[in-house]
Amino acid sequence: MADKVGTSSSSSKKRAEALRKDLSYEGIEFRNGFEETCKFFNVEHTKGLSTTQVEESRKRWGENRLTPPPKTPAWIKFLLQFTNFFALLLLAGSALCFIGFAIDTEKDETNLYLGVVLFGVVFITATFSHMQESKSEQIMEGFKKLIPKECTVWRNGAIDKIDAGLIVRGDIVELHEGDQVPADLQIIKATEFKVDNSSLTGESEAQDRSNNPGGASITTAFEAENLCFFTTIAVTGTCTGIVVGIADGTAMGQIAGLATETTNDETPISKEIKKFIHLISAVAITLGVVFFIIGVVLGTEIIKNVVFMIGIIVANVPEGLLATVTVSLALTAKRMHKKNVLVKNLEAVETLGSTTIIASDKTGTLTQNRMTVQHCWYDLKTFRTPAGKNTVDFKRILASPVPGGEENYDPNSATFKKLQMIATLCNNSVLIKDEDSDSRSIPELMNDPTFNLLGLKATGDASEQGLMKAMQPLRDVQNYRDGCPKVAEIKFNSTNKWQLSIHAMEDPEAPLTLVLKGAPERVLDRCQSILIDGQITKLTPKLTEEYTRAYEELGGLGERVLGFAYSELDKNVYKKGFNFVTKPPNFPNDDLIFVGLLSLIDPPREGVPEAVAKCKRARIKVFMVTGDHPITAQAIAKQVGIIDQQAYDDGDAAVIKGDDIRDWEAIENPADRQAKWDQALSHHQIVFARVSPAHKLQIVENNQRRLEVVAVTGDGVNDAPALKKGDIGVAMGIAGKDVSKEAADMILMDDNFASIVNGVEEGRLIFDNLKKSICYTLTSNIPEIGPFLIFITVRLPLPMTTVLILCVDLGTDMVPAISLAYEEKESDIMDRAPRNSATDRLVNRRLISFAYLQIGVMQALAGFFTYMVVLNDYGFAPHTLPGVGLEWEETSIMCTTTEDGFPDDCGYGCEDPDEFVYGDLKYEYCVGGCKIPFTSVDSNISDPFLEFSVNTEGKSMGFRGYDGPIHPCKRTCETLEQELGSLSVMERNGYDMYCGPDVPVDMKKMWNEGRDTAAMNSGSEAPEGAFYWWAGRQQYFPNKDYQTEALAYAQTSYFISIIVVQWADLLIAKTRKLSIFDQGMTNGFMIFGIAFETLLGCFLIYVPVFNMVFGTRPLHILHWFPGVPWSILIFLYDETRKYYMRQYPGGWLDRFTYW
Repeated sequence: MADKVGTSSSSSKKRAEALRKDLSYEGIEFRNGFEETCKFFNVEHTKGLSTTQVEESRKRWGENRLTPPPKTPAWIKFLLQFTNFFALLLLAGSALCFIGFAIDTEKDETNLYLGVVLFGVVFITATFSHMQESKSEQIMEGFKKLIPKECTVWRNGAIDKIDAGLIVRGDIVELHEGDQVPADLQIIKATEFKVDNSSLTGESEAQDRSNNPGGASITTAFEAENLCFFTTIAVTGTCTGIVVGIADGTAMGQIAGLATETTNDETPISKEIKKFIHLISAVAITLGVVFFIIGVVLGTEIIKNVVFMIGIIVANVPEGLLATVTVSLALTAKRMHKKNVLVKNLEAVETLGSTTIIASDKTGTLTQNRMTVQHCWYDLKTFRTPAGKNTVDFKRILASPVPGGEENYDPNSATFKKLQMIATLCNNSVLIKDEDSDSRSIPELMNDPTFNLLGLKATGDASEQGLMKAMQPLRDVQNYRDGCPKVAEIKFNSTNKWQLSIHAMEDPEAPLTLVLKGAPERVLDRCQSILIDGQITKLTPKLTEEYTRAYEELGGLGERVLGFAYSELDKNVYKKGFNFVTKPPNFPNDDLIFVGLLSLIDPPREGVPEAVAKCKRARIKVFMVTGDHPITAQAIAKQVGIIDQQAYDDGDAAVIKGDDIRDWEAIENPADRQAKWDQALSHHQIVFARVSPAHKLQIVENNQRRLEVVAVTGDGVNDAPALKKGDIGVAMGIAGKDVSKEAADMILMDDNFASIVNGVEEGRLIFDNLKKSICYTLTSNIPEIGPFLIFITVRLPLPMTTVLILCVDLGTDMVPAISLAYEEKESDIMDRAPRNSATDRLVNRRLISFAYLQIGVMQALAGFFTYMVVLNDYGFAPHTLPGVGLEWEETSIMCTTTEDGFPDDCGYGCEDPDEFVYGDLKYEYCVGGCKIPFTSVDSNISDPFLEFSVNTEGKSMGFRGYDGPIHPCKRTCETLEQELGSLSVMERNGYDMYCGPDVPVDMKKMWNEGRDTAAMNSGSEAPEGAFYWWAGRQQYFPNKDYQTEALAYAQTSYFISIIVVQWADLLIAKTRKLSIFDQGMTNGFMIFGIAFETLLGCFLIYVPVFNMVFGTRPLHILHWFPGVPWSILIFLYDETRKYYMRQYPGGWLDRFTYW
């Protein structure tokens, strides 16, 4: 079995390593031509595989279906929730309670109730945790949704449509515009073929594809022009390709494998809670065991020791902690939902607050994922070209000052009007309106200030859409095109790298006009002239130099630059109705007039630069991680503030390419490899460009190795592995693929990076508030533990029962603790550095010291004071209580009194002897205590067996005491016979009556039976002359019920005193350093929390059914007040402490009590 486990672990490790390597295809070198690939599969690209070859290929390489991860049955997952340390501790406590109830001869139902409650806490917590279970299977389901259903293949020399899952390696596949690629293909031939790779590589633009292998200059499959990948979309054109990778052997398969193979690390808050639970549990178990041993040494019954050991453990362990944490996180998640952030994993809320690095995808996260015109160059000048959402917005932007000293273009410029004409007419993009959207036309909508043209869908590639939307505010594009109908067109192709169309102009007398756009150098090659200030000028070397400078400048900004040119055809030759031929062209197209340049980029989202600046202020590093080109990535990074020029010049910023990572990973020595990573990651500002999905994962893993808390953002399929591996994954809700959403812990419903910063703020706030909740909860531990410690050591009657402890932990404390989750943030929350997980703990020594040794001790003193006051009011003075606790509810106490009638020395007499049967009779001696005898001189007789003596006058002298010649609890005929000389006359007469020579033997035996079992085992021995004591005076009759009831009232008052002091504790927990008078009482839920715990306390003590279940009693109103002065003391103490902390920052109080 061990061998199997080792083998499984080894194979998993190998698989993980293989998944992190660059994508490759077995037996195929994609850098070579398709002919070698066809040769490898022994297939003719014009015929496809034969049926036999298909079967052989399927047998060798399998079907085109992703391998699902191994599944754990749901019931096992549920049972595993019961195996964490906290759950095991409570289950052990519950089991001890059930055992205690089972072996308890008196069948005290308290143990039964306690066991049920503890098990209930574990069960509810486990059920909730199970609902938050792993997302691996969901992620794989998301990948399955991406797989196309059908595809077109060549088999047996004919075209056929088959299920995409039936494709095999070597199949010849045909693709058309709009098709989804069914596997990884090497292209055999392509016609104007483009694919959308954005979900895989982050490239906003559709990518040209051809059968050009690229050769040695191509380093990875993602850079190859002759490959198209599983699940990507064919945007334009047609293609024939050969299947080189299927299922797990595709780029998508590699990503799916990484996503399902990647394990989630524990969240920081989970680690903190686990450490806290281990600490508090160790303290609880240690105290429980120590005092169990002390109890055994002191002679306490085993069953009592077990019960009180459970009590100590229950008092130490905050049973309501997990519920409080869960509810607090849920409340924060609800608050974040209002800010367009959907939280899937509740613990992720706090993780975001602990984040030290945000590794952000570029496309769709930092940028808008739509190409937008940014600049134009005409009349030998570069202008800013703002994009307007509508006509009103466009006019406002044009009239506003331009940041950075740039100048807006002039829409009325003669040269720009030609640029507008070309960009509008040499463009096939059309706006798409949803059927259920506004019925108004586009021109009407453009006049609506709320309309957003930029968010409207459109046909065509990203560049054409961007150009069309830039021109729309100037004049309705469709109206312009209708006025200038197209008469001929040459579409863009990867050979020409330009697009051309010929149009009739709106002026019937105007000649036909040829308009052309494309790669600037290709456009310029076809031009002899240039338009400057509306005048046609011959293109000179100097003007060409000006063009080159502008082109390189715009390209250096990471923008895609397009050139625009036109010419007016000879109206004598090219008249209306002329038959234009495009292959080859029967019209001149190389004597054009160059008009200018338009440059596009996927621009940053609104609010992103401000969000990045806020992150920097909060000492959070923002890294860009993208598959896009380094120049484009760096340009966007500078625009949003991820990189600034000063840091770049100082060497504190870096642009790292995928090739660099590939070189590092090729280093065999792990130490040298890590050193390369550490050197790179030591920069404060980093852009990772041209990286693969495996690289993204390695970036996250290496940052985590450096103990960074990494938040990963992304929207594409390629982001799924990193999203899952990150300490928190943040996906985009609008543009994000289902796979990325399922892998993430959090989803931005508005796709806005700025929302992450809101999340960081909320995460930091929840950590602060959880700290406050825990501090509030822990303070009541000392008043809960104290009664058991005092009971075992001082043997005071137990001041608080385990059931009442649970009433505090799971009842009165719950809502107030949760109310702290509603506390508002402190003003400096985003100016602090991220939390250092090694030093800034959820529960640190200072918090323990504050909660236990300061506030907790004061609360315990308040409880004991209230308890003493109530018992004193019922006649039991405080000084009489030590030493009498163990037998308090079993035997009536006896006391001597002072001259003033106050109790002096107290203890217990003889406990009840076992019952015995004599003949047909059943005897019990003095159940609950014997009545103290008194007699007259005339009767001249007294019972010599009783523990009470009578003088010669018949007056009772109280308890005999334990110092006499005969043990007071073991007086039998035999013992009395040996001490006849010490008996009084009346007792001697009694002896003769019961034990004299004339008394039958059977009668003597009846009087002796069972008396020797009545000996008191307690050290709380009543003194000689003691009488029963209850109701504040000596009594002749025992009244065990009075004692029990008095203790129940005292225990209830102790419970109420905890509620009273917790009022102050809740108020002081609102802030850690500020005065409550500065923070204010704006938290309405906290006021409700105080009212709730008070009302719940009233219900528990004044509703009769709760008296029976919880052992409470209806207190007199005055017994609420002994705890009030202590509550005021706690409040004043903490306000004073905070005052001196503020007055002397860094002083002793600040260093040792600021938690």
